[in-house]
Amino acid sequence: MSNLNIGGAVARNFGGSWTHRRRIIYWTLGFCAFCILWLLFFGKGDNRLQETIAESAFFLAGGVIGSYVFGAVWDDKTAISSTIKTNVDTESKGDTVTGTDVVDDPDK
Repeated sequence: MSNLNIGGAVARNFGGSWTHRRRIIYWTLGFCAFCILWLLFFGKGDNRLQETIAESAFFLAGGVIGSYVFGAVWDDKTAISSTIKTNVDTESKGDTVTGTDVVDDPDK
């Protein structure tokens, strides 16, 4: 597990999950490229099924790329905010006022 310091907050990068995500993304994009290239070079005729396959492959590739980019941003944002919250909770537990005899009672 590696730490990345961003603006005073530490974002933790859990390497295993992103390695698997990247592998799935590469295989999906390779499948889309294979479908499009096969239709381009070996597709006989001009029918509606081939058009649908080509359009779907492009939409799938675009969706995968968009999800990868925005998923990474969301994951980094979540990691940073959870780290900041953890640091604030830890610091606030240590803040105690001692030596005063005055107790704040909201009912008085």
